[in-house]
Amino acid sequence: MKNTKPFRELGAQEALSVELTEKSNGAVQLAVFFRVCNSLGIEELLKGMEYLHNLHPMLRSRIEKNDHAYWFCDVGFETIPFEIKHDAMPLNYQEEFRRLGSKVLELDKYVYRFTVYMNEQEEVKWIAFMVSHAAMDGRSLLILVRDLDRFLRGGSGSKPSASIMQKSVVEYVSSIKHLKKRQSAVGGGNDVSPKWPVEQAANASLRMGCSMYRVLPKKLCSYLHLISKRENVQVTSIYNAIAVIAAQSLPSFRSTTELTLPINAQYLCKRQIDRDVIGECTAVLTISLSSDENSLDLLNLARLIQRKVYLQLRNGHFFKPPLVPDYSLDEIKDLAKNSSAEKDYFPSGICVSNVGDISEYTGPLMFFDFGVAMTVQTHGEHPIMLVTCTIDGEGVFVFGYCEPLVSKESALKYVEKYMKTLRDFSESSDIYTS
Repeated sequence: MKNTKPFRELGAQEALSVELTEKSNGAVQLAVFFRVCNSLGIEELLKGMEYLHNLHPMLRSRIEKNDHAYWFCDVGFETIPFEIKHDAMPLNYQEEFRRLGSKVLELDKYVYRFTVYMNEQEEVKWIAFMVSHAAMDGRSLLILVRDLDRFLRGGSGSKPSASIMQKSVVEYVSSIKHLKKRQSAVGGGNDVSPKWPVEQAANASLRMGCSMYRVLPKKLCSYLHLISKRENVQVTSIYNAIAVIAAQSLPSFRSTTELTLPINAQYLCKRQIDRDVIGECTAVLTISLSSDENSLDLLNLARLIQRKVYLQLRNGHFFKPPLVPDYSLDEIKDLAKNSSAEKDYFPSGICVSNVGDISEYTGPLMFFDFGVAMTVQTHGEHPIMLVTCTIDGEGVFVFGYCEPLVSKESALKYVEKYMKTLRDFSESSDIYTS
């Protein structure tokens, strides 16, 4: 590494992500798996990865800490760890997520690593990225996949311009004039987190991040979008409502519920943040639901959640815990230390992140046709996290949880309840005869 000057100081949310990763057994590391659908050899792929690394400054980043934490963007591609798994088909996603998530990134040296999965013919069939959420969010990884696809198609001659977060997302959001006036919180009568109990308490060293995914066929996905349009309720709100309903299958379920909803801060900051920026660009909304609200039917619950989201967007509270630009690193470390400690409850509620149609970020892809993403949940904040997106017309639903705080049996029941509710809702509409 060179003796370079720091790019900038880490923002509050970036610093919290770093401390959570280091103190909670890899917490909030982001795993992204993408399936290769065209003939691709390992040498060609590695050339593409080196191209990406040299193109995007955040891929070259590392972190130095003293009284403050700073980004440096001086890491060479030769420093990035990667592994090649031969004869690795079919991919066991659940096993690989657990294995890769348990390897903690050395953030003072690099912020990502990758794994390549080969078939018997020595063709690349899957690529898995494990990245620091402080450096890159899920939207950033889609931009990287887009740029890699362009390179593999021979498009490196028209080199795209790389963009980087000149300020942290907390600074960007805090600078928005109409959000500076703090208003009373918006909730369902009780804004205190219900603190659902864990199944088995454990400190961070004994926790394991786990994930599984399911796919909704194109036909049912198209029905769902038709229902959404007809009922004037967003698909995202339907997904959120089903997440609440499915939680009734969890042994920890309580009638009062909290929803944590990550959102793309670019929508808040308009033209301040470049569309193609690689960085951590996520804000968070938190809404509460009372027992009476939880008893609503699916559509009315979705409409209620949608209204609460709109109100919270106007309210201007976008981070939990509350984060400010002029943060104290010691206070951030204390927050992360508290997350790593053994406790008998979940501090926050169900987390649902809807990415939308990935083609809006990537455009048409030639070398990749499917992907899943999830953060490692060893911070123990949420009973369940759900990431949803649409890929080539199919709905993709990725579920994350933390053992032993939630057992695999309970997580499976949740997944089954979620997908059954989703399918039943999509199939029960009278749109077929409308």
